[in-house]
This record gives sequence, C-alpha cells and structure tokens, in this order.
Amino acid sequence: MTQIAQSNATVLVVEDEPLILLYVADILGQSGFEVVRASTGDEALTRVTDGGVCAVVSDVSMPGGVDGFELAQRVREELPHVGVVLISGALDTRQLHLPGGVRFVTKPIKASTLLRLVREVADPRVSLPDPSVGVHL
Repeated sequence: MTQIAQSNATVLVVEDEPLILLYVADILGQSGFEVVRASTGDEALTRVTDGGVCAVVSDVSMPGGVDGFELAQRVREELPHVGVVLISGALDTRQLHLPGGVRFVTKPIKASTLLRLVREVADPRVSLPDPSVGVHL
C-alpha cells in the first residue's frame, strides 16, 4: 500500500461543468487543500489511482462510461482510505445505497458544507489544513 505524506491534503474534484469545477476547486484551494481536477469519471479513476489523494468530490452525472456512483464504489473498493463526496443537482434514490465513507449532497452546495464533508471523509492519515484558514461561509 502506498503511504501518503502527512502534509499531502489533496482533493480530486470531478465535474464536467467548468464553472462548478472552478467554484469547488476555489473553495478547497482557498482553504488550504491542493486540488487535482478531472472532467469525467474515467479521467478521475486514472488520477485517483495515481495516489496522493485524500478525498474525491464528484458530480454524479458526467459524460463517459463512469458516473459518480460508480466512481465512488470503485474508489472505496480499491482505495478504502479515500473518502468521497458526491454532489448532484437532483436527488437520486441510489444515494441510499452509498458505500461507507461516501457522503451525498445536492446542488447548490455551500462552501461550509463542502469543507465539512471533505474533512469528514478525508483519509485519516493525512494532516488537513487548519479549518480557520480560508473560506468561511
């Protein structure tokens, strides 16, 4: 198993809408997280398996063969220490069957909610940024 450096608080943000991707990445970046971006579930799987990610924030509905639910399932199976936050513009009943370590929230998402959820699911081996730094909404 790859050991993550204690200071590597990197979050993978997966979103096909550029403005939402920018919004989420900015919130996390201003709060001290390093941000890696992907616009499809397939791209996200490649990036997350490269290592160094403490959490994934993903849209549910994306182009390509891997949606957010499948991404969450595969991340939790292959990298159980990496938590996932799924975001959707519409409530989906499949959220009731989320794997452990996965949170679900509907859009629009407040910065404070996003940061709280990322902190809840993040790899416990990683030293997270000070919560008093950055965005306070």
